Amino acid sequence: MVLSVYLFFAWSSQNASYDTEKALMESEIQALAQLLDTTKSSKQQLLLDLHKSEAQIRQTNSEIKNQAEQLLEQNSMLLDLASGMISFDEKLQQVVALLKDVSIPQEFNNLKMEKSPENVDFKKEFERFTEKIKILENEVRKVSTLPVGEEDTQKKEAVKKAFEHAWNSYKKYAWGKDELRPISKDASNWLNMGLTIVDSLDTLWIMNMKEDFKLARDWIAEELDFSTATTPVSLFETVIRELGGLLSAYEFSRDRVFLDKAEDLAVRLLKGFTTTYGLPYTTINLAHGTGTIPSWSHKSLVLSEMGTVQLEFLYLAYHTNNATYSKLPLQIFKFLDELKKPLPGLYPVHINADSGNFQGQQISFGALGDSFYEYMIKLWVLTDKQTEGYRRMFEESGKGALEHLVRTNPSGFRYLGQQDSRGNFEEKMEHLACFAGGMFALGSQTGAVKDTTQFLELGADLTKTCHNAYDHTATKIGPEVFSMTPSREFFPQVPYYILRPETVESYFVLWRTTKDPKYRQWAWEAFQALEKHCKTEAGYAGLRDVNSIRSTPDDLQQSFFLAETLKYLYLIFCDDTVIPLDQYVFNTEAHPLGIITKPLPLWNPEIRKQLLEK
Repeated sequence: MVLSVYLFFAWSSQNASYDTEKALMESEIQALAQLLDTTKSSKQQLLLDLHKSEAQIRQTNSEIKNQAEQLLEQNSMLLDLASGMISFDEKLQQVVALLKDVSIPQEFNNLKMEKSPENVDFKKEFERFTEKIKILENEVRKVSTLPVGEEDTQKKEAVKKAFEHAWNSYKKYAWGKDELRPISKDASNWLNMGLTIVDSLDTLWIMNMKEDFKLARDWIAEELDFSTATTPVSLFETVIRELGGLLSAYEFSRDRVFLDKAEDLAVRLLKGFTTTYGLPYTTINLAHGTGTIPSWSHKSLVLSEMGTVQLEFLYLAYHTNNATYSKLPLQIFKFLDELKKPLPGLYPVHINADSGNFQGQQISFGALGDSFYEYMIKLWVLTDKQTEGYRRMFEESGKGALEHLVRTNPSGFRYLGQQDSRGNFEEKMEHLACFAGGMFALGSQTGAVKDTTQFLELGADLTKTCHNAYDHTATKIGPEVFSMTPSREFFPQVPYYILRPETVESYFVLWRTTKDPKYRQWAWEAFQALEKHCKTEAGYAGLRDVNSIRSTPDDLQQSFFLAETLKYLYLIFCDDTVIPLDQYVFNTEAHPLGIITKPLPLWNPEIRKQLLEK
């Protein structure tokens, strides 16, 4: 009995101890659970804090981005204001006189920021001051009725109507062929590539003729076949017109059909870069890949033809990430840059295909040389000013032209002459060289040269001379070549006109870079002369003699009339946001290509090493 009682108490005691331990463990478990809940809660709070921090970071980044965009917009506005300064010619003196009359009251000079002087009626004096500002604004409006940089809708639409007449006539009488013969009302076919269609693509896009753009696009997709081009074609003309036209159409539309056709064409064209020094043949058979040099040229290649293909091939290489397309074309610039030149910065127009040396001393910014100099600065601009070598070449050539080719005749007109094969200076200027006014102005506007004022003045002076060449003829249209000798000033040495764009091209660039309203006026005068003397029932034709109002037409509507002449005339009367010069660069056929803004270190290294960076 005693044992039983003892065992009972022992069990009870042990059980009580167990209950105590259990209670203690439960208490610990509860404490751990509370701790876990607290940890979970803290974790959730941390996550919430993290999300808030991320949101704040995103908000901060967004604010920084918005501030950066505002700064860029403000900077753009400042640049627009800076570029919007106008030269008012005779009216300038009147404006200056009024400015002298606008005097800030003496009380304003003594005005303190803390408080206004008691004896000054601030509101009244401010009203007096602003009234005189309004007088100035009215004087400005007398000089130009258009706000600076805005479109002239009436004139722009008149140019578009002219383009529609040229385009519709081509569609009706020459569709699918290279060019229209407006008098005969049939077609001319020298490249056999639907040249007018491809050359007009970007003009159709810019003028918002989207239905016709689609019509042209479908023809290119379904009918344009370079493998059937068995007749040798000009390699140079095919690059600037066909390849350039396809690439510009891709730039605007991002339609892959244009890029695919451009690649097909480029592969065929590159087979022509197989002379001894990798310089391109004059003509190329696109179907078989064989290149030729005319026998009469004595194996002489032309400077402008080898030096005006680089923009197109570089643009294609970049947008396809294929360095093969640009390798041979870009090597040409390095080759020419290293050649010894008879005059600093100036290149003779003929190069022997076998020896790789210059032949003769003929130097020209007109035929055979022109667009090579143009592509120096435009390669620099296309690469977003990251390739110093092209800028250097341009500045060297500009200085060479100023020293050796730019002259002033007795009447005070500066002109860009040329040097013949024996090194003699020729007192004449070609219509083809009239592009140089715009080129030198672009060099100034982009900062490609140290003396920007000198180059802008040169561009303006040359453009004025080309305008006078137009103004001196009976038709008010400039001749192919005009004399600048004292006894025959502006006389048409070669009197024909084939719808060329170079003079209006310079009007366009000078208008965009100076906002001087005379360039729009000169462009309108040129357009009216074209309407009067070159328009036919079925399109537009060139003139055989610009100095005769009864001149017979030449029966050919050049594809570049639609690609260049009418495009530049149209853009002059658009506002500056239509193909802005800080976003696009024009190839020599006026096909706009988008400037490549990616930093060079991020380029395909195989493409980058081809560039002339120094």
